[in-house]
Amino acid sequence: MIFFLDLTYAYSNSNLIKRKAIFVHEKLYTYGGHQKHHHNSLDRSNDTQVNTDFKSWNLRPAHERYHHRLRVVHGVVNIFGWGILLPIGVIIARYYKRHPLECEEWYSLHVVSKVAGFILGTIGWGLGLSMMTNSPKDQHTMMSTHGIIGTIIFTFTTIQVLAICLQPDEENVYRKYWVIYHNILGYALLILTIVNIFQGIDKVEENHRWKWSYVVLVSVMGLIALVLELIPCFNIIKTKNLRM
Repeated sequence: MIFFLDLTYAYSNSNLIKRKAIFVHEKLYTYGGHQKHHHNSLDRSNDTQVNTDFKSWNLRPAHERYHHRLRVVHGVVNIFGWGILLPIGVIIARYYKRHPLECEEWYSLHVVSKVAGFILGTIGWGLGLSMMTNSPKDQHTMMSTHGIIGTIIFTFTTIQVLAICLQPDEENVYRKYWVIYHNILGYALLILTIVNIFQGIDKVEENHRWKWSYVVLVSVMGLIALVLELIPCFNIIKTKNLRM
């Protein structure tokens, strides 16, 4: 901000003082001579919008700002926990066990991603309960479809994590049934998680960036899964062509 004050003429006989003030603030120019603090501004819509938003945010009650921040943390933690780490665990278990990308440490990576996602998701779920007890608006949200699905996800993800400790040995007769149950429940939770995250984003003000950011994340993970799914098919076709 630059202030330039030029006192150009002074006539003592006629008691006339001409003052010229130039106020430069980026592209704002203001001229004044007769009245103090009288400004005519051009092109200040952007600054006005920013100042208005900032003032309106500061005018909100402290508890409302606190709940807004808590809601944001709740969303970020759940997106990373349920929405990123758990799908990565599913991808590792499906595509790194034998083919197309065999990895000896696939099981450890699978467990670590699931447990880490479960811990973050549990923290996010706990934050949701905290918001429900402190805000009538959030209480309504938690009793809606979003809150109910979130509780279902937490419950069955807890069962999935505990099932790791209770899984039968590979020689056990019931092993195949355990694998079927584990896979079906895992894919069902994956779908529920993605749906519920989008429902949670819809409840956030100015949610376009959130929604499109998660759309990009889901699309990237889906594209990776599709490529890994198609690799064995290409290998089979390649093998058949070599035999012919």
